[in-house]
Amino acid sequence: MKDSKSIYELLNNMKIDLNDYEKEELNDVEKQSLKRTFRSDTVRTFNFKKIASITAALVLTVGVLSQTDFGKGVYAAAESKISEITYSIGKSLGIERDIEPYANVVNQVVEDKGVAVKITDAIIDKDELILTTIFDTGREVNSFCLDYDVFINGKKINNGRSGTMGPIDESKNLYFAADYIDVKDIDTSSDIDIRIKIDEINYHLKDKEERIKGNWEFEFTANGEELNANTNVIPLEYQFNIDGIQYSLNEYRYNPVSQKIIGKINGKGRNDYDVELRGSDNLGNEVVFYLSRSNKDEMVFKYEDIKGDLSDGIESISLTPYATKFPEKSGRMNNDFKQVGEEFTIYLNN
Repeated sequence: MKDSKSIYELLNNMKIDLNDYEKEELNDVEKQSLKRTFRSDTVRTFNFKKIASITAALVLTVGVLSQTDFGKGVYAAAESKISEITYSIGKSLGIERDIEPYANVVNQVVEDKGVAVKITDAIIDKDELILTTIFDTGREVNSFCLDYDVFINGKKINNGRSGTMGPIDESKNLYFAADYIDVKDIDTSSDIDIRIKIDEINYHLKDKEERIKGNWEFEFTANGEELNANTNVIPLEYQFNIDGIQYSLNEYRYNPVSQKIIGKINGKGRNDYDVELRGSDNLGNEVVFYLSRSNKDEMVFKYEDIKGDLSDGIESISLTPYATKFPEKSGRMNNDFKQVGEEFTIYLNN
């Protein structure tokens, strides 16, 4: 094909009726586990949860084109089945409202050592870069992890990241990922140049691990101006204490893509607790914010969207902090959350 870019644009504009495909819903526990693959800003390997059908958490529009002359040409041009797969970034992130106007379409495919990687979309959410990616491992693997570097405007980003990753189907060689990368030290008010460099992928096979070294590199430009214009910030003054450590909540930031409560942790000692802010909005809908990341400079709680988007019509949110201690040794997380502070209310500027 002479113009692969136009091919991708055509594929992105295709509409497939998903009612023609079999769906299997995940229960709330499975959805929560998938959404919270990461809770630490320093962990860079991914844990997988096998899903019978990804449709409930990641809605894919699969272009089944290989049986047509046009499809055969596209496949031959890209030399990878992932070139035939596209999806809504909003649905892949678990967001029901339309966030396509805020997405930067990338659709770049790079193949090396028999592994194909496709970055599909990027969103700039003020101090966070959101990427959605598809992987074709070229062989059956139980799971895999990778290490990659992010450069913005030529500067390597060493901040924390979190995300989810899992299988797309039962083939054990197609996987998806959604990454949230902290870019708080970067000016994202205008266009930014982004370079993603993957040089190592580690396969987890049935009885061994295998390391694949290669070069999967992507360069593109993204802009978050429109999303920033639709972002609201409400100052907060609320504190609670756990074992002598003070948690201060300073602002509630919300837009069509994300809803975050941002604060700081003060005091000596270790932060050994997982913290949630639980409550409801003024319409009676359940609301939960989970601790997405924390370090010596900042902590960020994100809205847990298992129950769907926050309603655009709500006027206030009332929340209470709960906490549970992290296990001293690696193992099953303790879900025995206990109340650690009084209820507080956030009044929205609607």
